[in-house]
Amino acid sequence: MTHRLIAVAVSCSFALYVTVCVPAFPQTRAQQKHSPNDATAAEGAASSEVHFSGEVLRGQIYEHDVGHGMVFRLTPAVSDMGGGWVIGMLPSVQPADELLEFVEVATPPYHGYNDRYVAGAEGYSSREAIQQPVRKFYFVQSVEDQHIASEVVNAHLYPNAASEEEKSRIDTEADALNLGSGQLHIVKSRITPGKGGPETIAWIKFEVELNFSPGVTLKSVLAPQAPTPRSHH
Repeated sequence: MTHRLIAVAVSCSFALYVTVCVPAFPQTRAQQKHSPNDATAAEGAASSEVHFSGEVLRGQIYEHDVGHGMVFRLTPAVSDMGGGWVIGMLPSVQPADELLEFVEVATPPYHGYNDRYVAGAEGYSSREAIQQPVRKFYFVQSVEDQHIASEVVNAHLYPNAASEEEKSRIDTEADALNLGSGQLHIVKSRITPGKGGPETIAWIKFEVELNFSPGVTLKSVLAPQAPTPRSHH
């Protein structure tokens, strides 16, 4: 399986479960509103932590240059379950031969609704989505790391397809691949009553915190360790 196929495979398997189909890169953009206190790209490039706020209307794309060669993006979710958005981090300059996004490959679970989605889904209404105020996600930080992570995730999802030697190499790569982390906090929101259909998310105001050096690896995200029980004396 090629690196380009991993994103398609993950997205399609998700769609089978929650009926949310996301266009990776829509061709139109609505005007975005940014807070006067938004971090500038220069500040973002110099800091391992970036904070900013924004708001977005239903159907709009929101983008914010966060430095580090990346853009934070909310992409409208294509869904009959009430709209919403998908959280993404994109390279500022896309490779000539492929379109990449850095959150999908680093934020499990890969076969179900996860914190990348600020959207309703089958069995999960728009109002319920908004009532979960915080979304936590991870992201790779370069095109090269995205390619490595794609191979690692494929091996994690389909372990029988790799030889023991490949598994050992991939495990080493996963342990060495450092991720960034982020949180989106919904500050305010507006739900529009449905007219013969489901309620829709009409608008959200939010704050975003990004950490480019959280000390998290892809291995720790894929196979989190249970906390060590405290000994009793």
